[in-house]
Amino acid sequence: MTEPTVNEDQNPLTKPKFIIAAVVVAIIVALGIILALLPRGGGDPTGEPSNTGTTTPSAQPSAATDASICGLPSGDQAKPATTPTDTKWELVGKIAAPTSPTQYGPGKTDTSGLRSCFAHSPTGALYAAANMTALSSAGKADLVYEQLAVPSPERDAVLKSTPTAAPNSVTAQLAGFAFRSYEADRAIVDLAFKGSNGTFVSIPVPLQWYEGDWKLVVPATGDTGARQLTDLGGYIDWAGV
Repeated sequence: MTEPTVNEDQNPLTKPKFIIAAVVVAIIVALGIILALLPRGGGDPTGEPSNTGTTTPSAQPSAATDASICGLPSGDQAKPATTPTDTKWELVGKIAAPTSPTQYGPGKTDTSGLRSCFAHSPTGALYAAANMTALSSAGKADLVYEQLAVPSPERDAVLKSTPTAAPNSVTAQLAGFAFRSYEADRAIVDLAFKGSNGTFVSIPVPLQWYEGDWKLVVPATGDTGARQLTDLGGYIDWAGV
């Protein structure tokens, strides 16, 4: 695919100072090969999952096919409007990830370190997005795409690519979140990360409820919609470190 012409004065993601900023490198690792390798193009940057249904954001999952693969309750279907209470955190690599094994997930952690099975709810989707980025930052991007992504030609193309390495000294931590959209079987969770240099970056994580769990949707265009933030205005503070 032909690379589009980009005005480097207008796009902060192409400026050298931004590219080498700690948070940007860390987020490239955190979302694995989505940011590092997929070609940039036009279209919807959120990679919103396709869905022919008409469910509303407040719809309560009820069909047997909507059941969690590890039996987690669907729980509250309202999007969290404040910081989730009593969040517990675990370091996954260098990034703190939220954990609630009996309520929101991950309900399963296998010997490879893969964290899966999240509640069929907005908060479950939030926990899934945060854990997926933490796993990828810990060098498990291939596992995330193999086990935690919706099957698609885009996912297959990513798995055939070679990830770009980033310095191990670079660190970033989850700082906040916002929901771009939520329905019973799809969500776009916007995660804000803060780098060790104080820079903020936003990355929308598109998810789909697939085979009893929240799965990552690889954007068809390769454009993740990542952008630099001046502050956390519009985001709900949420951090484990």
